[in-house]
Amino acid sequence: MSRLPHVCGLCLLLWLWQLLALAPFSYSRRRGARCRRLLTLSGVLRWLLLTGLAPLMLWKSAAMYDATNVRHSLIFKNIALAAMTGDVFVSLALLGAHLWHRRGLARLLTGLALLHRKRRLGWWSTLLLWLKLLLSLYELLCNVPFLQAAGSRLPWTQLLAYSVQLYVQHVSSVYANGIFGGMLLLLASLDHLEQESPALARLLQRERRWLRLSTQFVGRFQLGIFLLVIGYFVNILANMYAYMSYFVSQHGVPLTISNYCLIAALQLYALILAAHLCQVRHAHLRQRCLELAYLPPALNQQEMECSTSFPLVAPLDSLKFSVLGLFTLDHSFWLFLVSYAMNFIVIILQFSLENMKHTDY
Repeated sequence: MSRLPHVCGLCLLLWLWQLLALAPFSYSRRRGARCRRLLTLSGVLRWLLLTGLAPLMLWKSAAMYDATNVRHSLIFKNIALAAMTGDVFVSLALLGAHLWHRRGLARLLTGLALLHRKRRLGWWSTLLLWLKLLLSLYELLCNVPFLQAAGSRLPWTQLLAYSVQLYVQHVSSVYANGIFGGMLLLLASLDHLEQESPALARLLQRERRWLRLSTQFVGRFQLGIFLLVIGYFVNILANMYAYMSYFVSQHGVPLTISNYCLIAALQLYALILAAHLCQVRHAHLRQRCLELAYLPPALNQQEMECSTSFPLVAPLDSLKFSVLGLFTLDHSFWLFLVSYAMNFIVIILQFSLENMKHTDY
């Protein structure tokens, strides 16, 4: 781990994954990631404990809202509890999946660590990664004003349950940051392949190794990406509904809901954008390989100038961030989410205006 620079944030993400049991194994620079029985047992016990305490945490959180300033808004309370339940379910599912597939995850992490020793993140990638980390920290710190305002009126059991719930909820945020960091590392490797000029055979060999590692990355994390995308999108729609309802009933702007919708939208877009760039840059690399006229040596100059089909040894495989065969993470999928959200907003506005007319009469 000493070779992983702290400035790029990947070392911090690896440490957070190990701390939150998202990476239930040990890591060393010489041996890579290795599963340990003690760490596996600790992760299983932690997962069982959190799963058993999940109903109690949600019950205490529901009772906590009765003593706060959101008791006048039943819709806000129900949506907040539903969002908490979804976040807890996603986090527990991620922890359980990583425990079950810990050996494959350890091999993938070892491959990414070997790639990172050769290909460091650029300044722009480092800046984007740290901005995303700071955004997650800001999302966590948004709970501080709520605790300061209501902490004196809440019993210690509810405060403890709320703290554990924040810990479980933050697992999904750290997981999303790790996926984003891995995509940036794959992009950095693609940039290096495009800039260097090795022999074409070596370039194709490196491209195939990169594609093999990227395909393993997509296959290992597609369930987690699916849960993140669905969780973020559903929470955004639910909070937009709460926003409109609060605006109609209270004639005010809820800053907490606005901040959450903005943060969730940025987190979701960063994930989709990184996946889209990986696919686009890999397509550019494939095109560069084909433009190098990699044809069998038996052809002469005249035959090479003729329109011939590309040989089968060209890099024909392309990277696709296909998630469980349901959708592909790219800009078209982002536009689909935006159009669906806009239709949802229009429907909410229509009902809100109708309610305002009825209240005026």
